[in-house]
Amino acid sequence: MNFIDHLSELRKRILWSVLAVAIFFIPAYAFSEQIFDFLMKPLIENLPEGSSLIFTRPAEGFTTYLKVSFFAALIVAVPFILYQAWRFVAPALYKQERQIVIPFILFGSLFFMLGAAFCYYVASPPAFKFLLNEYSSDYVKAFPSIKEGLSFFMALIFGFGLVFEFPLIIFILARVGIVTSKWLRQKRKYALLISAVVAAILTPTTDAVSMMLMFVPILVFYELGIWVAWLFGKKKVEAPEEADADTPFP
Repeated sequence: MNFIDHLSELRKRILWSVLAVAIFFIPAYAFSEQIFDFLMKPLIENLPEGSSLIFTRPAEGFTTYLKVSFFAALIVAVPFILYQAWRFVAPALYKQERQIVIPFILFGSLFFMLGAAFCYYVASPPAFKFLLNEYSSDYVKAFPSIKEGLSFFMALIFGFGLVFEFPLIIFILARVGIVTSKWLRQKRKYALLISAVVAAILTPTTDAVSMMLMFVPILVFYELGIWVAWLFGKKKVEAPEEADADTPFP
């Protein structure tokens, strides 16, 4: 395909993804109040005594519930969105490389959900506790708005969801021969710096606690990615001494 054909195909995949989100949005809005209560639980449980969630504009409650419905629909549509992403890149792959479509969708969805669950149950409670209580006093109280609280939490959830996709990305790149475990080991020092930058970008605040909660999983998944590349990477015919050197160990 030429450049215009690629753009046309990309538009098609984006439109299908948007349609899937729109379809899931309808039932999500019907349960938006319950979804909001569930999502805000880690924040509410860590509010200082005497604090509560508020909204400051007449339409803020309505627009916040629309946001909740959109985020819920987007999360549910992740498998279909991954499938559309695969359909976009599949024409550039060989037949044997296209056979990983099912693992891509299955594990892509699973890792994203694991990242969201890790954020909800592990990372966000201490982050909220620190942010909401560290600077509260007798005359300074935290009264986060429902709009800002939801946006902050959704940014964390999607950030962790994307971070947990790293092993899958390495798996795909290793299977098609773009990266190897040896190359990843050689780039460790650069990965450390890039991981810190990525954690700072994906973390919606500038506090060190939230950043470290995302920085550490990125480093862990980088090391896991080295093992993934070693186990599942595309094998090349190499000299014996070069083949022995391509291991996941330092």
